[in-house]
Amino acid sequence: MSKNINSLQYGRALAALAVLAHHSCLATAAFVERPPHLVEAVVNRGFLGVDFFFVLSGFIIMHAHMNDARTGQAAALYMKKRLKRIYIPYLPVSFCLILLYLAFPSISQGNRDWGVLTSLTLFPTARPPALSVAWTLIHEMMFYVLFLASYFTKWSIIFSFAWVAAIIGTWSIGWTPEFPVFQILLSPLNLEFVAGMVSAYAYSRLPVRRYPALIGVGIASVTAYFVAFEAEPNHVWFGISLAPIVIGVALLERLKAPAPLGWLLTLGNASYAVYLVHNPIVSVVARLSASLHSWELSLMLCMIAGTVFGVAYHFLVEKPGIRMTTKLERYPNGLNRLGDSRIG
Repeated sequence: MSKNINSLQYGRALAALAVLAHHSCLATAAFVERPPHLVEAVVNRGFLGVDFFFVLSGFIIMHAHMNDARTGQAAALYMKKRLKRIYIPYLPVSFCLILLYLAFPSISQGNRDWGVLTSLTLFPTARPPALSVAWTLIHEMMFYVLFLASYFTKWSIIFSFAWVAAIIGTWSIGWTPEFPVFQILLSPLNLEFVAGMVSAYAYSRLPVRRYPALIGVGIASVTAYFVAFEAEPNHVWFGISLAPIVIGVALLERLKAPAPLGWLLTLGNASYAVYLVHNPIVSVVARLSASLHSWELSLMLCMIAGTVFGVAYHFLVEKPGIRMTTKLERYPNGLNRLGDSRIG
């Protein structure tokens, strides 16, 4: 079974654009003028793209690693891949923002409090990271570490059930742990990672003929969310509702794989880069757009700039950085050997 599922990459592209639209709308309202209420109501739902990312992360990790050998070597390889994937694109953006905030403490309109430790390590502390969207990466890293435990115990399924039970229990009684690590560990958002893992397992076991029912159930659940719930407090329901749609779409692609859409696949591949760089870019573009006195132009320019800079960052920083790190790992003499290979 192929590990590459193009339709999910397309979903990543759409989710990144949704988050970009959300922040573009907020920046436009702050620095230019507020869009009409209907536009705000629709575009600001773009924050739900984060919920899709969490479900997709659970799916991808389970899909890519559920058949790994349960050995220390496999665990080390898994974690090395995850750390490279997260930190190599993230750290340059974080460093730049840290320097910017140190040089100009009041540059953020909201005068954001942030912590150096959290910004550099993504370890949860009482202070958020300098890059505002990096709060999601803290959740992501916690999930990666928890999944790592599955390489060392045959009881990982039982631990997963216990984890879910603890999350639901603390959520239902409204208790919030005092320590940031436990706040992340017991956050309801983790249910979306679990839903993604279950989706990947189901995808590997279900026959393709099940895809219409799964997509139908997911669409019905998503519709119920929009009809019955307020968007912000109940968005975990939305994320979990996406799980059967993810399975159904992946099964459909297995049955009828169309020719890849190159531009959308590229945007999906660059979605993490777009996610990382868009917020500072959007903030700058919205401020520069203030003289235009047009929310339409501001929103459009923010969307274009966020996408273009994100794709550029993917090709100029993210891909070369990961490729360079991979080459360094292959050669015992590291940089010296790389230098020799360039000269030759």
